Amino acid sequence: MANLPETNTFPAGIYQIELTDPVVGGVDGISNVQARQLANRTRWLKNVADEVIAARGGGETLGDRLAGYDAFAPEQQTTIIAGVQEALGLAGVLARDLAALRQRIFAQGVVTIRNKHVISGLVLTKSEIRALHLSLSGTVGTGVSRARIDGIIVSLPDDDYHVSVPSNETDEAKVYYAYLINTGGSTYGVQIADEVPPTGLALYRIDVPAQNYGNSLSAVTLTDLRVIQPSNAWVSTFDPFATIAFPATLPAADYGVALEVESATNIAAVGALEAYDRATNGFKIRMTGSADNVRVRWTLLNIRYQ
Repeated sequence: MANLPETNTFPAGIYQIELTDPVVGGVDGISNVQARQLANRTRWLKNVADEVIAARGGGETLGDRLAGYDAFAPEQQTTIIAGVQEALGLAGVLARDLAALRQRIFAQGVVTIRNKHVISGLVLTKSEIRALHLSLSGTVGTGVSRARIDGIIVSLPDDDYHVSVPSNETDEAKVYYAYLINTGGSTYGVQIADEVPPTGLALYRIDVPAQNYGNSLSAVTLTDLRVIQPSNAWVSTFDPFATIAFPATLPAADYGVALEVESATNIAAVGALEAYDRATNGFKIRMTGSADNVRVRWTLLNIRYQ
């Protein structure tokens, strides 16, 4: 990833990105104009700050260097004091511009909207051995569980001993997670690991006590993590969303947001994207399509700085 080039100049103003401006990156891209202008100001002010540091003359502070003012003639003292005042004023400008630049750092980012949820079933229950049953209702019979994942709806029939629970021969409790995931081709199944991969749909948290390695799962705790969104026939009415949290609060929430899809399981099925619930500390993005793992680049527009 390349850095923006900087020049030792002090632009008179900072460009305001308009709602009509296209989102374009690169050195001369409109999305980088503000950052480049602030970077140039910062480089110019940094040079001034270096001169102030050099003026210390090896002292820890300017006060140490100025302690010998009495050795100078009155007119020399006046000149020196004027220079120090100017340097301090420029240092204040530098601090304000650095603060503005810090706010620009989070004016753009990337988030992934995951369209994964249980439609019905995918209930895991303990068996008489170190394995879990998979069923629609909690009792293995002739049921079929359904879930939306990877942009499609998958169906899993009830299955005895569908997945094994890891043993724990250590002296500390361990936490595992059961999740639905593509196991190859068009096949899906439940797996257990110490974390849920980005392409997996979390189902249960599994707490395994220390020294738990026998066939019995009586001491093992299952915590239901399923997000269940029932569908109307085969059509889901749930709009997946992602939350964007700013690292620092903006002065106002009347900003615009440009959204660009970078990738998805099926870009043609992303549908419409909408930024909503705008606040000074963040906003949300929702999607109306059926795609999954949708990577969205967002850019704030018309930000008002104080």
